[in-house]
Amino acid sequence: MSRLCLSLTASTIDGNLAALERYRDTVDLCELRVDCLEPQEWFAIRRFPRLAGMPVILTVRRKADGGMFEEGEGVRLVILAKGISFASQDPHRNFAYIDIESDFRIPALEEAARTFGTRIIRSMHFPKGMPDDLDATWRQLEADPAEIPKLAATPHGIEDLTALFRYFADLPHSERVVVGMGDYGFCTRVLAEGLGSSITYSSALAAGLRSAGPGHVDPAVLDGTYRWRQIGRDFAVFGILGGSSVLGSLSPAIHNAGFAARDLKAVYLPFPADSIERFLELADFLHLRAFSVTVPFKERILPWLVERTTEVDAIGACNTVVRSAQGWTGANTDSVGFEKALFEFLGTADLAGLPCAIIGAGGAARAVAWVLSRLGAEVCVVNRNMTRAKALAERFGFEWSGMTERAVELLSRHKSLIVQCTTVGMEGGPPGDPLDWYDFDGSESVFDTIYNPAVTPFLARARAAGCRTAGGIGMLRHQAEAQFVRFTGLEYPAGAADEVLAAAIRGGKTKEENHT
Repeated sequence: MSRLCLSLTASTIDGNLAALERYRDTVDLCELRVDCLEPQEWFAIRRFPRLAGMPVILTVRRKADGGMFEEGEGVRLVILAKGISFASQDPHRNFAYIDIESDFRIPALEEAARTFGTRIIRSMHFPKGMPDDLDATWRQLEADPAEIPKLAATPHGIEDLTALFRYFADLPHSERVVVGMGDYGFCTRVLAEGLGSSITYSSALAAGLRSAGPGHVDPAVLDGTYRWRQIGRDFAVFGILGGSSVLGSLSPAIHNAGFAARDLKAVYLPFPADSIERFLELADFLHLRAFSVTVPFKERILPWLVERTTEVDAIGACNTVVRSAQGWTGANTDSVGFEKALFEFLGTADLAGLPCAIIGAGGAARAVAWVLSRLGAEVCVVNRNMTRAKALAERFGFEWSGMTERAVELLSRHKSLIVQCTTVGMEGGPPGDPLDWYDFDGSESVFDTIYNPAVTPFLARARAAGCRTAGGIGMLRHQAEAQFVRFTGLEYPAGAADEVLAAAIRGGKTKEENHT
């Protein structure tokens, strides 16, 4: 059974204890990162286990291993020795573990640790990549059966991530710690049981402390959003496939809230990917039941589908993929999400003859174009890439333009409803306003499919001009609810996502992915 560890990175002992109090009921143990302490605090660490009141890992991480410690090895040895030596014979007042690297072998220190009941975690850290030989590295780490081997590696892509899962899934069960760092390694923290890892690490981010390592999340996120403690081998795995910013997507919070409300044994994770083919191999290995698709893969996923809905074929993009006996099947719920959100915004579904403009030509723009065409609107497409603008417009018989003088003329005739479908202005995406050259006159209704930030520079400028505006939260909600039905066969439970979406509207989320 894996345990949740809180890595403490405050500069003082008191600061770490204050952070620990915030999470005491959430975590099983904590790690005192001495390398993050001010030097005057180093030799006060011996009292920390007694004050913490739970098992504590003593760690002084070198900068070369991803830590903050830059002094010599002699100083580090003194700190570690002072931390465990001459401590009380009461094991509850001692450090439960000491994390020392495989190349830092000091027999006297190791003997002192054993004398005072402190277990040794023997670790190797690869903050810039993966071991050249995973098997040889692991065999070296597990050479002493009295120690707990720990590998922290940084997958540079889905292929590396899959290699981690495959290697450790085939090993006999033993006490070990395996961590995938960085964006690609995020799922290893949630699916620690799949790696046989006895510890998952987290950081006190909500308490204002720095992250202890790439990919750390707050314990409340693991425990709340992902129901980390409940995840077992009988849980169905779902996810969202996207680019690097997918780690900030609201979709995991929405779908996991739905699973919890329905009391389903299921978890939904973000999967940043560099290759659809490699992702699908990982999806097979992890037995993913279904997954959402966001930028940049909504169009690229099409060749991998054995069956597609009529909406997918008409739109030319897919955001929902479900496993069947024959293979992966695709649907598009962006269209229903946009249509419902648009009705809430305008108060009508009668768009016959309404002059509309679509800004962008990607997967989200394709879904918007299909809806507006079906509702009878008079539409133009404006996009920086003229080839893509032309292809989308001709698919539905619309007018089109690149970001040229013709775009000014088209917008003068198609400005009753302007729908922004690019990633410009998205948190973590390209900054700015995709229509900074267009002057709103206040008569336009303006819809931005981005949901984070809740008000993009584009929307802010439209509001300031007196336009009616709407962000992408409504579209997000409705498409996710339709997706949930396809994933589970059940209606999304009413109100399950209200708190998540309200926090996003208040600006409570950061680094969100749009177009989910």
